[in-house]
Amino acid sequence: MRRWLGTLAVVIACGGDDAPAPPLPEVTDPLPLVDPTIGTGGLGFGYGSSFVGAAVPHGLVKLGPDTSGDFGTVAFQHFSGYFFDDDTIEQFTHLHLHGAGASDFGVLAVMPTAAFDPGKRRASDYRAPFAKADEHATAGRYAVTLASGIAASLTATARGAHHVYTFPGGGGALVLDLAAALDGGDVTDAALHLDAATQTIRGHLHAAGGMSGRYGGYDLYFTARARTAWTAAQVWSDAQPPAIGVDAVGTGVGAALTFAGGPVELQLAVSLVDAAGADANLAAELPAWDADATYAAAQAAWRAKLGTVAITGGTPAERRTFYTSLYHAFLMPTVIGDVDGRYRLHGMAAPATAAGFTPMSDFSLWDTYRTVHPLYAWLAPTSARDSSGSLAAFAAIGGCPRWPIAIGESGTMLGASCDVVIADAAARGVVDHAATAWPLLRAAALDATAPPMGRGGRDQVEPYIQYGYVPAAVGRSVSHTTEYAHDDFALANLAELQGDTAAATALRARSHGWQMLFDPAVGFLRARNADGSFPTGSFDPLAMTEDYAEANAWHSLWMAGIHDPDGMATLFGGRAGAIAKLETFFTEARRDWDEADPSAANFPRPYYWHGNEPDLNAAFLFAQLGRPDLTHTWARWIIDTHYADTPAGVAGNDDGGTLGSWYVFAALGLYPIAGSADYVVSTPIFERARVVVDGHELIIDAPGATSARRYVAGVTIDGAPLSTPRLTQADLRTAHTIAFAMSDTPTTWGQ
Repeated sequence: MRRWLGTLAVVIACGGDDAPAPPLPEVTDPLPLVDPTIGTGGLGFGYGSSFVGAAVPHGLVKLGPDTSGDFGTVAFQHFSGYFFDDDTIEQFTHLHLHGAGASDFGVLAVMPTAAFDPGKRRASDYRAPFAKADEHATAGRYAVTLASGIAASLTATARGAHHVYTFPGGGGALVLDLAAALDGGDVTDAALHLDAATQTIRGHLHAAGGMSGRYGGYDLYFTARARTAWTAAQVWSDAQPPAIGVDAVGTGVGAALTFAGGPVELQLAVSLVDAAGADANLAAELPAWDADATYAAAQAAWRAKLGTVAITGGTPAERRTFYTSLYHAFLMPTVIGDVDGRYRLHGMAAPATAAGFTPMSDFSLWDTYRTVHPLYAWLAPTSARDSSGSLAAFAAIGGCPRWPIAIGESGTMLGASCDVVIADAAARGVVDHAATAWPLLRAAALDATAPPMGRGGRDQVEPYIQYGYVPAAVGRSVSHTTEYAHDDFALANLAELQGDTAAATALRARSHGWQMLFDPAVGFLRARNADGSFPTGSFDPLAMTEDYAEANAWHSLWMAGIHDPDGMATLFGGRAGAIAKLETFFTEARRDWDEADPSAANFPRPYYWHGNEPDLNAAFLFAQLGRPDLTHTWARWIIDTHYADTPAGVAGNDDGGTLGSWYVFAALGLYPIAGSADYVVSTPIFERARVVVDGHELIIDAPGATSARRYVAGVTIDGAPLSTPRLTQADLRTAHTIAFAMSDTPTTWGQ
C-alpha cells in the first residue's frame, strides 16, 4: 500500500459521552496559516514548482532564492528557481513564475558575501549553503541565515523590493549579477551605472527565457539605492575584468559594492516600460527606509485577498492547505504596468496607458481558465477585471494569447483559453471589458479569413470550421477539438450577453462537435481523419500519443463533459453508461494509487491524474450526470490523497494557482463551469465558511462535515430547498446562507 500524500482527519478527542469535540474556531487571521513552502518539493511530474519568496498579490517583483542541490539547477526541478530539498542558495533574484511547468525569469540577482573576490564574477560563485531550520517564509517576506552567518531578510511591493543583510563582522559586500537567469534562459545585453554620491544604481537588461524567448525576450529596467554609502565598488562585463569604476555594458555585466558596517539595506524597483518608470516605481512604492512597514503593507495586501473567506472547522492541516492554496491563486498573473498605468507589449510602437484596468501578464491560461479565473470572478472581482482588460489588450495586438509572459506571447499550449476567461468574468458579472473584447474574439472564432490581428489561440480554427473537428493531420487534434468546443461554449455565452444571437447559435451548435471524435469501436475520443475515418490498427487508451496534449485517451475523454454532460451521456447510451465508464476511471485510479510504488507519484498517472489539467473536472461530472453521491466520494478522495500541508503536498505543477484554486472550490463544496455563471454543487470539507465579497456576506454551513461525513443529504438556500446540484453566480451574490445537511453514507439527494 502506498502512503497517501493527503493528511487524513486528526483523531477527535471525545468526552465521556463520546460527543465529538467542538470544531476549530473561525479563522480570524489567515496569514499564520499560509506556508509558502507547500508545493516547493516533489519530484518529476510531482514537483509543485511553487514560489517561496517575498511577493504581494499579483506582484511583478517576486524576490526569492534560486537554489541548487543534488539536481544542480536543472530546470525540471527549478521552474520557480527553488526546490525544497536543496541545501545551497545560488543568489536572490527578483522575477519568478509560480507553479509553471517551464523555466523562465530568475533575473536581476543580488547575493551577499563577506568580502568580494575579484577573481570571481558571478553571484553563483558565492553560492552559500544553508539549513532548513534557518529559513523562514511567510506571505510577504523571506528570511534565511546562511551557513556563513550572513542573515538575509527580503520583502516586496508590487514593483519593488527591500533587502536587509546582516553580516557577522558588521560589514560585507553585495554582488549584483545582471547575467543571472534560470536554466535555459539568457541575458543578451545589459548595462549598469553606479552613482556613489546618491548611493544609486541604475541599469537594464534584456532577457529571454524558455518561454519569453519565443517572442524575442523583454527589457527590464531597474533603479536601486543603498541606505548607506559603499566604501568600494568594482564593475565588470565579459569584455571587462572586475575593476574600480561606475559603468559596465554588454554581456556578463555585474558589480560588487563593499560596505564598512551593517546592516546593509538595498531598495530596488523594476519596470518593463523604461528607466523613468523604474525611478517612479521606486519613489511611489518605497518612499522610506522602513522594511517592517513594507512587510506590514504586504501582509495587509494578503489579508485583503485571503480574508474574503473565514473558515470554521476542518483539521489544522486542511486549514493550512486551504489558505496556502488561496495564497497561491494570487501569485500570478503578474502586474506589468508602472504606477502611472503605462505599459508596453511586444509589437507596440510606444507605451500605452491603461484605462479601467491594471495591466497584467504571466497567464498560464490553458490551466488557469478552469479554476483560477472563476475564483477571481467570485472572490476577487478586481482581479477578474484586470485579467479581462489585460487579455483584451493582448488580443488587440496579436489575437487572444495562449500563455503571455512578461510583455509578449509565448504561444505555449493550445486552445483559445483567453475566450473562456473573458466570457467567464462577464457571465459572473465582471463585464468591464466584454464589449471591447467581443469583436476581436468573434472574428478570430468565426471569420473565414483571419482578422488583421491574427487568430491567437484559434490557430487551427479553419479546419475546425470545415470539418467540425480538428483532423488527425494536425497534431494533438483531440485536445484541439475539445478545447475549441469549450471555447465555443464560453463564447456563445458571451455572444448572448452582447446580443449577438446569430453568433451565439452558431457557436453553441459547434460546441457539441467534439462528439464527432468518439469512436464506438474503442469507446474513446480519438484522432479522426479529414475523410471521416478513424485510424486502423491497435488502440491503447493509456498511451500518451500525439493525438492528445499531455494526456492519454482516458484523461481526454471527460473534459468536454463539463459544458456538455448530455452529449457525454449520449455517447454511452445514456447517463448510466457514462457513469459506469467514469466509475471505472476512478476505481482504476484508486487501485493504481494504492498499489503502485510511492515513486509513481513522480510520473504521469494512467487514469485520473490530478497533476494535469484535462481531467480536473472529472469528479464533478458525476453530479452533472445525476449521481452527486459519487462526486462526494471522489472529490473527497482527491482532497484527502492529493493534497497535504507539506513541500510535496501539491500533486504536480500548480500552474499559476490552478491546483490551489481547485482545492479552494472543492473545499467549499463547489466547482465552476468555466465560461458560464454556473457551479456544480459538491461537498464542503469545513463545517462553516463565511465569504464576504464587496460587502455581501454568504455563509456556507455544513455542520459535522469531515472526511468520513462527506455525503450531502440536502441543501437549502436561505431556507428554500435546492433539488439539483447546481448553483449560479447570482445565488452566491444574493443568498445569505447555503446550508448543507451532511451524512455518513451516500444519499439520493440531487439525483
